[in-house]
Amino acid sequence: MAARVTRSASQRGSTSGAASGGDDASRCLMLAMSHDELGVIVDGLADPLQPVVAVALSSTCKGLRTPLRAALEVLKERHEKAKKLCDKVDHPRFRVRVAWLPHLAMLNWQNKDFTASDMATLAILLPWMPCLEELLLGHSFGDGCMPSLFERQERGVAPSLTKLYIQNNNIGPAGAEALAAALRRGAMPKLMRLTLANNPTLGNQGAAALGAVLRKRSVFERLDLGVCGIGDEGVASLVDNLGKDDFKALEHLHLDGNTIGDVGCAKLVAALSTGALPAIEALHDRYKDGISEHASEEACVAVKSALRKRLDAKQAAAALAAARAADARARKAAEAAEVEARLREQRAAAAVAAEAESRAAARAEEAAAAAAAAARERAAAVAAVRAVYFPESTWITYFS
Repeated sequence: MAARVTRSASQRGSTSGAASGGDDASRCLMLAMSHDELGVIVDGLADPLQPVVAVALSSTCKGLRTPLRAALEVLKERHEKAKKLCDKVDHPRFRVRVAWLPHLAMLNWQNKDFTASDMATLAILLPWMPCLEELLLGHSFGDGCMPSLFERQERGVAPSLTKLYIQNNNIGPAGAEALAAALRRGAMPKLMRLTLANNPTLGNQGAAALGAVLRKRSVFERLDLGVCGIGDEGVASLVDNLGKDDFKALEHLHLDGNTIGDVGCAKLVAALSTGALPAIEALHDRYKDGISEHASEEACVAVKSALRKRLDAKQAAAALAAARAADARARKAAEAAEVEARLREQRAAAAVAAEAESRAAARAEEAAAAAAAAARERAAAVAAVRAVYFPESTWITYFS
């Protein structure tokens, strides 16, 4: 948007800036860029939460003021809308400031009376909130606000968002499709939990729209569709013909409070029996008695039994994996102990050998010392004999 505004503003101001263009171009290389290139740069800097960077850019060169004027007007308008939105949700115990939004990990704006314009403003702000992990908008707007919130969301928007709560908003099929379209475009790539409970007009069509895109999300763990007007057809759209990687991380699929009948229960049993939903742990809220009040007791029991069988199998598999891991650790410990024992034996043998070698060296030194002493004694005896029997004047001649 800013790029389009920038290009149109540049074209309107090209005539008035022609006289001074040559001098400015020699000082500012950005003036040599095309309108499209300049628009891309401005789009990347047009942060409605922190507009100071874009304003500073326009002040760096006189020749940039005219082509950027319209873009800065749009940026100013968006910044003012962001301030008004923050003022609307302001609370005496927790004040919200525009400058804080880029750094917030959680945004709890539940129980507010938002309009479509407010949601359009939030949609503009979301790309500039990279740290946001949880967005709570329950009981805050109507179905008509969903397109305003999600139609702008493209690939990479809300890169850190993992939890989205939009329960109690009268969201219908159109709102669900708007959210599904944003997810298909790659928005909210790390989304793990989506709460849509108590949106009774969502219906089968809304469930089908969301299920088609969420089943491909490899990190998606929790989908709450309680009291959303879903029947057997909606259940079929969620669990029929699931591939081996569909909903592979889904642990909670809450379907309580809907109009699911025996056919829908049979669909769930078939999915559980064929190995679909490999990570599933619950199909309804833990505070609810069962999957549906519109199905027969036998159908509800069948779903509960199939889920119980799945959970028992998972627990058995987990126990087996734990036992195998324990065995592996025990084997490694035994191997380590055996290696340590061998090392101790080697060290003991080396110590014995070293001690024996030391003793042998000591005996050798003692023998050498004794031999040297004996040699010295013999030499002394010979010298004494020579001195007595062979005076010095004659022994040399004698022995020669």
